Amino acid sequence: MRTRSARLAISAAALATAALSLTACSSGGSSTAASGSTTASQSASALGSTGTSSQPSTSTGTGSTATSGTSSSSLRTQAGGAASVVPCATGQLKATQQDASVGAGQYYSKIVFTNVSGTTCTLDGFPGVSYVKQAGVQSGNAAQRSGGPAHVVTLKPHGTASAVLHDANGIGGYDPSQCRLSQAQGLRVYPPNQKAALFIPWSTQHCAGPTIHSLTIGPVQAG
Repeated sequence: MRTRSARLAISAAALATAALSLTACSSGGSSTAASGSTTASQSASALGSTGTSSQPSTSTGTGSTATSGTSSSSLRTQAGGAASVVPCATGQLKATQQDASVGAGQYYSKIVFTNVSGTTCTLDGFPGVSYVKQAGVQSGNAAQRSGGPAHVVTLKPHGTASAVLHDANGIGGYDPSQCRLSQAQGLRVYPPNQKAALFIPWSTQHCAGPTIHSLTIGPVQAG
């Protein structure tokens, strides 16, 4: 009986030990699962954080590219503006009178503009022309516009453009009391669209009466 009781005691102890082992294993598995869940959660959180922070970086890059594009466009516009041809200023030009011809009481000549600057420019329209006496005082009425239409003429450095000047030769058939024949010392010439004038020496007689409008000027043409 004692032997049987001892065996039963040993069996009971073994069963208790086995039960404790199973409990320990179960507890360890739960801990591992919890640890894995925590790690996965931390990893997911870390990945989510990284993805979010990368978006501002991408956005910043896109913004920078757009700004650069705008700057490039602005530079192209500025470059295009710098390269565009501008109207000839009076200081860029020299004016002379050429190809004079007289016949049947009429006088014709050309007012020639030469680009004396180192920059290409344009002329467009009609010059302003009038006779002047000594000290630059205007004599008679300014030239009226004749002919047309006007076209833009591009003048490279040393290039020329001209406009035809016409007037009666002397009295030219006018009544002397209306003509009021006067002595001029030259021509005051305003390039198209300019407020500063050039002077062409020319000693000549012309009708300076207030009702006389015999002086005419054509549009600027190439050559």
